Amino acid sequence: MPELKRRLGFWQAYATATGLVVAGSTMVSLGNSFGTIGPAFIVSAFIAMLVSIMIALSYAELSSIMPGSGMVGDYTAVSMGRFMAIVALLGGYLVLTATVGPMETMTTSMAVHYIFPGFNPVVIAFCILTVFLIINLLGVEIFGSIQLSIVVILMVMTAGMGLFGLFDLFTVNKSVPSTFNPHGWSTVFQSLALGLWLFIGIEYVIPLGEEVKNPEKIIPKAMIFGLSTIFVVDMLFGIALTRHIDLTELSSADIPQILGAKSMYGHTGAIIMALLTLLAGASTINSNLAAIPRMFYGLSRQGLLPRIFGYIHPTFRTPWFSIILVYLMFALPLLVLKVNVNIMTTMLMSASVTWLISYIITQVDLLIIRKRYSHIKRPFKAPFTPFIQIIGISVCLYMILTIHPNPETKRIVYYISGGFMFFICLYAFCWLKFKKMPLFKPISLEELKSQSVFIEQPIPQIQPDQMEKSW
Repeated sequence: MPELKRRLGFWQAYATATGLVVAGSTMVSLGNSFGTIGPAFIVSAFIAMLVSIMIALSYAELSSIMPGSGMVGDYTAVSMGRFMAIVALLGGYLVLTATVGPMETMTTSMAVHYIFPGFNPVVIAFCILTVFLIINLLGVEIFGSIQLSIVVILMVMTAGMGLFGLFDLFTVNKSVPSTFNPHGWSTVFQSLALGLWLFIGIEYVIPLGEEVKNPEKIIPKAMIFGLSTIFVVDMLFGIALTRHIDLTELSSADIPQILGAKSMYGHTGAIIMALLTLLAGASTINSNLAAIPRMFYGLSRQGLLPRIFGYIHPTFRTPWFSIILVYLMFALPLLVLKVNVNIMTTMLMSASVTWLISYIITQVDLLIIRKRYSHIKRPFKAPFTPFIQIIGISVCLYMILTIHPNPETKRIVYYISGGFMFFICLYAFCWLKFKKMPLFKPISLEELKSQSVFIEQPIPQIQPDQMEKSW
């Protein structure tokens, strides 16, 4: 029976960890945030990076104990039971797929449309999605090599444009430094969630833990190195933007990174940044189609999603049904949504709220498992526990309460994220009752292992003619 293979090294893990984070929508958010807050946004971003490192350390320890594709679903099932496991995983990642996925795809298509104005952005979006659907259906080896190339090109080029812009090298205009903190420190500290969005999703390498060599060593290094390099690259480019374009114009632009690049380097710079945005969006789409289906696969192995989510193609050994489902969740909203900066900000922050809830649950998981399974071997152990978890939980709660400086935007964000969480909780309750499973009784590590979440166990296959029955 087919099973996932360990074929990825450090650089493929690094590319996966940063693949979602260096997104096209993140580049838009970076430009808008620097325009809204000013250069002082670097403080918000730095604090957010430190919190992200704390969260990453918790994920690293938990994944070293439970290196399965279910990720936070596995951790929470062991610490708080199946109901919270469903809430933690679907709240963090299903909402992301449903909200940010279409935004990311449209941002990518808008970059292509900037280069080739005659093409329809929606058609471009569908073509991009279909290319990466095929790549991920064919197997993780193809995924890993493409992802690494995309991330290296993106990071080097964005850092280079930022560095040259700071020192007025090859620019068409001289830089004019703007006021460092035009709106006061209260605005800076109410913008931590905007800063966190630059790093959110670094844990996307965790579901590939069954396919990474020496995951207990490689995964923590990949996440921390990824967060550090992302901060440096983003801040170089963001500060350069504030020196070459008016902050008000930057805050309201639909594609501020391309507008800023045009101000720095003219039309050539805008084309280069459009290509970088295309690469960033491609990187994110690739990461989503690789990681999220494996999370669904992990929940399916526990019986928390229908068995069809656990279907592994016998030849390519990839979770075909889940990959196609994620593709459809990215693609179908493109037929009804018209993306602009206001819609994008609202969707990003809505996903941030549910993602922060998932982060809080993960850190609580670690504290519970540390106490309940104090005797087990931990290939990686998060330092300074429980202090970093307490700090991380507190800051995540603060970010939820100060999700956006604008009160009206904050209210809409709460409605959207609250609606998603209501339906996820309703599904969790109804599904577990239907399956006659306990809601809040934790499962043991031994039970989790017996459910074939770990690589050592074979993955049972659902044959195509059995798919209907698997529901």
